Amino acid sequence: MAAGLMQQKDADIVRVKVRAKSGGSIDLQVLDISAGGCMVDFHGSAARPGERVLVTLPGLSALPGDLVWAEDGRAGIAFEAPLHETVLSRLEGLMGR
Repeated sequence: MAAGLMQQKDADIVRVKVRAKSGGSIDLQVLDISAGGCMVDFHGSAARPGERVLVTLPGLSALPGDLVWAEDGRAGIAFEAPLHETVLSRLEGLMGR
């Protein structure tokens, strides 16, 4: 039974590719998302708050944004333009919400 729960949890993980202007890109787990941005697991990224980034969410083209904060292995990214409510609903569904 525990294995089944673990599989379900893994299925609810949404990953985002973040490319910093300073170079390089990294795949990060999305911890929370809203129309205006997302919170990601930020371990291992060299980007710094205030930096412009390109964010590629599942099924979407790269979206410009800003890395707003980074603390305790998490970071907040503000999208330049808000996500459409249909897109947001689909992503929330992928996250099991």
